[in-house]
Amino acid sequence: MTERRTTYRPCQDGVRRTLITDDDRPDDVVVHTEQHLDEILDSIERDRATMSHNGVNKLLARIPIDVYERSVREQWDEPTWARWLNSSEAAPFRIWQGRV
Repeated sequence: MTERRTTYRPCQDGVRRTLITDDDRPDDVVVHTEQHLDEILDSIERDRATMSHNGVNKLLARIPIDVYERSVREQWDEPTWARWLNSSEAAPFRIWQGRV
């Protein structure tokens, strides 16, 4: 079993993608995604404090890439997004703190 890892997207914008292949399973490919959240979480804190949240249009959150990719795979609709945005899992990423 020989596993090969090829980074095809180096850490740009805090996201790194690595392609993983295995000689024992040549038809299977895994893409490993990593994201550094420090800058994103800092910008969320800043925007919570400085943005006006009293208009019709509000910036709700900044979504991590793994959540976005899961939503695509699972084909989330608006109620599913609302459920996730209102969950405790989304709390660190929320800018506007109201209920969706």
